[in-house]
Amino acid sequence: MGVNETKLISDHSLAESIKNSNQGVFELVFNYYYSGLVIYADQIIKDTVISEDIVQSVFLKLWETRETIEIRSLRSYFIQCVKNRCIDHLRSLQVKQRFNNRIPEAEHLVMEEDLWTKNELAELIQHAVEDLAPRCREIFWMSRYENLKVAEIAEKMDISKRTVEKQISKALKILRLKLVDYLSLLILYFFY
Repeated sequence: MGVNETKLISDHSLAESIKNSNQGVFELVFNYYYSGLVIYADQIIKDTVISEDIVQSVFLKLWETRETIEIRSLRSYFIQCVKNRCIDHLRSLQVKQRFNNRIPEAEHLVMEEDLWTKNELAELIQHAVEDLAPRCREIFWMSRYENLKVAEIAEKMDISKRTVEKQISKALKILRLKLVDYLSLLILYFFY
């Protein structure tokens, strides 16, 4: 028998022992091939920690599928598996990089969401204010959007302060009722 035939028989018997759940043989094979496979993976990946993870995942997969796997040469099997896992890893990095280049930073997303929320709320409030009675709407507008005080509104419209206060209170009550479904959104928007 030549050296290669002895190696094949040896690999075959080792593979059969692993197939029969012999942990001692599995550990022996692991200890024999592990460091060389990490060096091989590291030449492709250029990251020792990831290379170690890849090699460990190959051994884990071998153990998990030991009962159904057919191995003629352990060295060839391990090299092919590690090479495939390295290629998969590099492909996933390329895909992640492509998507990262397309997706804006999280801060921009939050700002856009805040802008959407602000615009939606402003539109809801505007529609609710437009539905108020003309005089009530005018008083509420001066109070909230022109920032006039009750006394200034009363003087400008030639009405009593008490009438202005009642109209503002009435407007707020109507708006609360119309925007009741959006109350939690309004609270979040105005207080956070």
